[in-house]
Amino acid sequence: MTTGKKILIGVIIAVAALAALRVAATLGLIGIMLVGSAASKPEVYDDIENYTEYMSFSYDSPDTRWNKWGMDETIWPLAIKDVSDVVDFKMVYYDPWDAQYLGYLVMDYPAEDYAAETARLKEYPSTDYIGYYSVTEERTYELLAVYADEYNGFVYALTDGNSRIIYAEEIFCNYSMDLDYRDYIPEDYLLDGFNAASGKLPNLVDKNEI
Repeated sequence: MTTGKKILIGVIIAVAALAALRVAATLGLIGIMLVGSAASKPEVYDDIENYTEYMSFSYDSPDTRWNKWGMDETIWPLAIKDVSDVVDFKMVYYDPWDAQYLGYLVMDYPAEDYAAETARLKEYPSTDYIGYYSVTEERTYELLAVYADEYNGFVYALTDGNSRIIYAEEIFCNYSMDLDYRDYIPEDYLLDGFNAASGKLPNLVDKNEI
């Protein structure tokens, strides 16, 4: 065998070995992600006394798990003044490989507090939201305020027009939620049309078309 042929065979073997290593590394990474996803379980919290611990009103520690991708949660109350006004509360944290958050707080306010809170929310500089993740114009409830991001989801407040205000959020990344969110939040607390199911491409609408 000539020297040239030996060199060619050596190059072919080296290239094949490198390709095999890349395939093995890719499969290993996929395996790690699948194992991590299977091992990770949603964390569910309903202890209203620790409410502020689950919110990201302070950005002093941006690397904490409750930073929630920098989404603005100031639509929600900064504190719960009277726990007797709380009808229901749940916060869910799930991190199979990217952190995801789901939460809702239902408050029945006395008339004076309801008026003050609805006024506060109506002054919030709400963003466009229609068309993100198939969301349509909200009609189930009156939408008081919304912070929407085409990549990271929604934070918003709804009202029944009487005394009840529903604060809710779905915060995630990569255009879908791995969390089976409908298992954790009543359907009517979601914005009308909301669909961020894993594996579904989002229906994002050009803001200029809204």
